[in-house]
Parts: sequence; C-alpha cells; structure tokens
Amino acid sequence: MSKAILKQKPARSPEVEEWMKREIEEQRKKYEKIAHEINVKMAEQREKWYREFEQRIQTTGFNWHGDLKRIIKPEEIYPKPDIEHRVVY
Repeated sequence: MSKAILKQKPARSPEVEEWMKREIEEQRKKYEKIAHEINVKMAEQREKWYREFEQRIQTTGFNWHGDLKRIIKPEEIYPKPDIEHRVVY
C-alpha cells in the first residue's frame, strides 16, 4: 500500500462515533479505578514492601552475578524521594 492511500481515512458513521465515545469513557473509568486501587489503596502495602526489600538487601544481600552475593550498606540505600509515588501502566 502506498502512503497516499493510508492518509485517506474513510468517514466514520455516527453509530461508530457513538460507540467509540462509549468505549473511551468505559476505558477511562476502568483506568481511574485501577489507578486509584494501585496509587491510593495499596500505598501502605507498597511502603511495607519497600521496607522489607531494603531490610533484605542489607541483611542477606542480593545476587549481582551468578552466585556472587553482595550486602548493601545502609548508606548506599537511595533516599526516598520527596514526591508523590504514582504507578503508571
């Protein structure tokens, strides 16, 4: 197909336009619900997971190459940023 053909879009019928509006609104509502669940309701649980992870890498370490393990010193832990945490998907 040539690019000239791809640039000419067929006109959408009013039924299709209405269907698209409904679909977009439905998807937006689903996204807002999921984003609220992840960013608001799970915030406390996520902080707990972060603390557990930091504790784990400072005590048992992590594998950085094959079976080589390295323990992270507390001063090497990146400080928590002063911004609102937001999960984007």
